[in-house]
Amino acid sequence: MLTSFELQKLIFVSGLHWQVLSVNPSEYKNEIRKLAKHLNFDLAIARTSGTPQVGLAATDEGYKPGMMSAAAVVSKTMELEFDCRDFLVATELPDGRFLYICQSDGSIVAEGDLIDTGDAIQARMLDDMSLGKDWGKIIAPIEWGITESVERLFVDLIPHKKGKLDLKHSWWELKSIEVSWASLFKKMLPVVVVAVVIAAVLIGYQKWQAKVASDEAARLAAMEQTSNLGHVPPNPWKSMPVANEAVTRCLDSFDGLKTLWPGNWFPVSATCAVGAANLSVGWRRGDHGWIKHLREVEPKAMISSDGTMASLVVPIGDFKQFTDEALLDEQARTLQLHAAAQEIKASLTLSQAPAPQVLPGAADQKQVVIPWKEVVWSVKGSALPPSVLIRAMDGPGFRVTTITALINGGIITWELEGIQYVRN
Repeated sequence: MLTSFELQKLIFVSGLHWQVLSVNPSEYKNEIRKLAKHLNFDLAIARTSGTPQVGLAATDEGYKPGMMSAAAVVSKTMELEFDCRDFLVATELPDGRFLYICQSDGSIVAEGDLIDTGDAIQARMLDDMSLGKDWGKIIAPIEWGITESVERLFVDLIPHKKGKLDLKHSWWELKSIEVSWASLFKKMLPVVVVAVVIAAVLIGYQKWQAKVASDEAARLAAMEQTSNLGHVPPNPWKSMPVANEAVTRCLDSFDGLKTLWPGNWFPVSATCAVGAANLSVGWRRGDHGWIKHLREVEPKAMISSDGTMASLVVPIGDFKQFTDEALLDEQARTLQLHAAAQEIKASLTLSQAPAPQVLPGAADQKQVVIPWKEVVWSVKGSALPPSVLIRAMDGPGFRVTTITALINGGIITWELEGIQYVRN
């Protein structure tokens, strides 16, 4: 979700999806296009000095071409001024919020580009420092009392030229990921004929899909009208929110918390249960954390009997987006899911849901033929944000049941679970 601030009529943004580039320099542009396509991003900024890396963003989240990446500015300044690959930077912005950048081994970490309150950023920095890593440079406010840190405002981390801020640089700027028509015409003219053929095939494929959907609807209607098959229960997926809304509502609930780091209490996990429509957060007490500190921020938090753990459950509101889409064949859909997971390097697990038990005395009765199956899916230990994972894997009958953020040493990893409905 877009977080931004303005400086001298330029918009600086944070919260980009940062990913290390893995191929040789001549293929960076192709790799960025492939990543953007599979993750549904349409804006990017490439950092090719040090560890090659790309920051991706999407216009549907509020980002626009021409906005400047605050993390790219800070990273470049730290490289030029301190020759530093590993650093933590917490710097106050003109509006009173704080920008936080965490860079490890020359690359901005996935959850290390954010804007939040001073208290939240201070807690996050202390958590990162507790990892025991040798951070080459730490920038933080003097009043935080962090040993060997120096204080810098954001404007002090921007290059100057002839005594003035040198703000406009193309390597800070988000740009659209696209191929010009001139380039296509010049370099890909032989493909045009193939594209026409593909378009014709796609039209035929769409007609075929429409016929399959129509036949499937007729088949289901016929099954419901056949008395010896019993009553077919309603489609379960049509009463579950679509995956995109489930993820958006859950992430909004995370953002809606006052802070994940309330007064020297450190977050352990945050789980959004879609079915229950609530968010549960768990904290552990830090060395200087008091129950009083936590209660001042979250007065409704429940404290464990030994005073070392705490939790909070909050509602996330009602969902509004529901669909009753036609399902795909199991093999075709599971192959789509595996292919998407491989592209984004996600650890995907698929398993069959347990068959419903037959009640005593029902063995001799006509059994209801259910025209769908449930495939349980899960993604564990992913550094990719849930919105990115869902963009890649979403499809007909795809639903999310839980989203969990696991926080360890200031690093967030995600676990997602759900159900994929397929034709039986």
